[in-house]
Amino acid sequence: MISVDTAIKIVEDTIKPLPVKTIPFENALGFCLAEDMQSDIDMPPFNRSAMDGYAVIAEDTANAPVELTVIEDIAAGHMPTKKVSHGQASKIMTGAAVPAGADAVVKFEETEDLSVSNRVKILRPIDKGRNISSRGEDMQVGQKVLCKGMPVRSQEIGILATIGKSQVKVFSAPTVGIISTGDELVDVGLKPSVAQIRNSNGYSLAAQARRMHAEVDLLGIVKDTKEEISSMMQWGFRKDILILSGGVSMGEYDLVGDVMKDFNTRIYFEKVALRPGKPVIFGKKDTTFIFALPGNPVASFVTFELFVYPAIRKMMGFTHVHRTTLQASLETEILVKRKRREYRPAFLRMHNNTWMVSPVEWHGSADLLATTMANSLLIVREDAERLVTGQLVDVIPLE
Repeated sequence: MISVDTAIKIVEDTIKPLPVKTIPFENALGFCLAEDMQSDIDMPPFNRSAMDGYAVIAEDTANAPVELTVIEDIAAGHMPTKKVSHGQASKIMTGAAVPAGADAVVKFEETEDLSVSNRVKILRPIDKGRNISSRGEDMQVGQKVLCKGMPVRSQEIGILATIGKSQVKVFSAPTVGIISTGDELVDVGLKPSVAQIRNSNGYSLAAQARRMHAEVDLLGIVKDTKEEISSMMQWGFRKDILILSGGVSMGEYDLVGDVMKDFNTRIYFEKVALRPGKPVIFGKKDTTFIFALPGNPVASFVTFELFVYPAIRKMMGFTHVHRTTLQASLETEILVKRKRREYRPAFLRMHNNTWMVSPVEWHGSADLLATTMANSLLIVREDAERLVTGQLVDVIPLE
């Protein structure tokens, strides 16, 4: 049995990024850039007004209030046609090009429209350069504006649109196959008998993977026989990642590990000093990475976050592959029962500019309902004996 840190490092060191593909930029949300991006334009492309107001020569306002002659109206999307000289001003809208000669923009609130002879009164002095965004101050032609390895979020989509990158190279998302094992399982459309339960793990794991933009195929439920597990796994070997839930403990019908070995799978680890989720297997068959996770729903959920999550992120080319860990003040005392690292479902909140966390009430690794009250995982280190109220603890936010 290996430590959690060792297991995570094995996964991270073993997985490599998938090939690059080119997609429309509007479909790149959530992916990782596979190339640097340079701007093909200056932004702003001209000296641009940051306000609705009047373009003036700042020197003319030194003895304000002062009256100026309005020589032109300039709307956004239209270039000015007249140069501003001393004693003159151009009415200008936000986003419009500042006319030649002008070196400041006075906002409407600091003026008075005289409504006679195209005159405007400037009510107070203004500094040179005020309310003008200079050409190229945001980005310049040839400037690297996005870097390989960056995640594509809504703001990166906006930059790609700004620089005209209608097609973008990103790292591919993995294909993921999911198999649920167990004689006790029935699908969601069926009413379970006394000895049965519905297959929640398959759909929960699929949701976790799809949230990361993986291409997921629910391969179905198999009985606890080597023949059925083996037959379904062969379909799973067509995927980049194959996830199995259940059948990984030490019981008579826990056959997944045996079947993996029958396929000559390279096994990297089989047990991790972890709660919940000690029986978890990570291996590789040809080009397919296999994660055999525990059958209890919370253990399945937690082990996905610890091991499958960084694997998918690494395949997608991200350099930061793990969820963020932060420190929070514990609101409830915790007595530690086992010397394995624990990841407890918890509720994280901000109070008086301080992160506060408390474990949710749960009845063990089968209690999936308790996780609906949680938004984080509270980490209880293996060397801890007791955690007291007010103590700082590590927490992994899940949202």
